[in-house]
Amino acid sequence: MIIHCTRKLYAKLPERDLAISGDAHHLGDWHANLYMIDRRQCVLFCHDKTRFALFSAGLKKPDFDNIDYFFNDLFINTLLKSAYPFETVDYAANLMQTADIVFDAKCNRSVLGTMRSVYHQDLYGALMRVNNVMDLLPYSTSAKLNDRPTRVKGMRASECLWPKDEMRKLLESLRNG
Repeated sequence: MIIHCTRKLYAKLPERDLAISGDAHHLGDWHANLYMIDRRQCVLFCHDKTRFALFSAGLKKPDFDNIDYFFNDLFINTLLKSAYPFETVDYAANLMQTADIVFDAKCNRSVLGTMRSVYHQDLYGALMRVNNVMDLLPYSTSAKLNDRPTRVKGMRASECLWPKDEMRKLLESLRNG
């Protein structure tokens, strides 16, 4: 699985975790960006196809050595918090155990645009209800970020997709197919 990072995040990752290319994974590719909120390093992940978003706050320098652990933990627990069926979450957990995560700095502007919208609209809304970014619960926040309509480049103006539903469809189609 490849996580396409912005240059800011890519510079934070240790040399041993970096790779130019990776094997295609059933779940597909992701994008990630580093944000500074309340003087804390925060990472926003976004699935390329479904626009499923994950948010992690307060990462420190040693945490970037294990960013794949944070990603897996955040993904599985967000699925649980989003009330996905247990069979689907269990399948996703098994799927993530087989995934070798590699990072590169090649980004898709369409996905980055979605991430910018999530950050400026949805995440700022969540930050207005707390005093500090560290007060945001990562799994609940990520689940709320996915319960929103969004559009993908090439969609008509009347169309939209719901990341929570699209990720569920993707996981269930992989599990059943």
